[in-house]
Parts: sequence; C-alpha cells; structure tokens
Amino acid sequence: MFIAEVLAPVVATEKHAFFAGRKLLLVREILEDGRPGDRTMVALDGVQAGPGDRVLVARNGGAVDDVIGQKDCPANVIIIAHVDAVQRCG
Repeated sequence: MFIAEVLAPVVATEKHAFFAGRKLLLVREILEDGRPGDRTMVALDGVQAGPGDRVLVARNGGAVDDVIGQKDCPANVIIIAHVDAVQRCG
C-alpha cells in the first residue's frame, strides 16, 4: 500500500464491462517526506475520492477482489481509504 494524491478522473467511453459504473482516478504517489513521487497510475475508486484528496492505495489483485467482493477483477490498483493525517511514531 502507499499514500497518493488524486490528480484527475479518468474517462473511458469504451471499457471492459467490469468498469461500467465504476470510477477510475489518476493518482500520484506521495513520498514519506510529503513530496510528490514519480509513480502515477490509474486506480479504481473504492471510497468516493476526488481530485486533490489524499488517499491510501492498495496495489494487488487480491485487494481489489476483497474490496469489490468479486474474484478475478480486471484491476490491480484500488483506493481503499481517505487519509486524514499521518502520525509518525518516535
């Protein structure tokens, strides 16, 4: 998992039937020091996120399957939480 910022919605007029009615968002990783990382990817939205939101992203097919409640989903990246704050220990 990693923390990311939602950059923009991804619009696709023709897509796999699984994605019908589901929101896809372009996200960019946020590094541990708070700076934007180089990694961007398209994520399936699982929490009604939007541009500018800081979110927690899971990146494996099993996480998508668990959140969606369906096996063999054709996606491997999903937004699973809104991040309100990061508290460091120690």
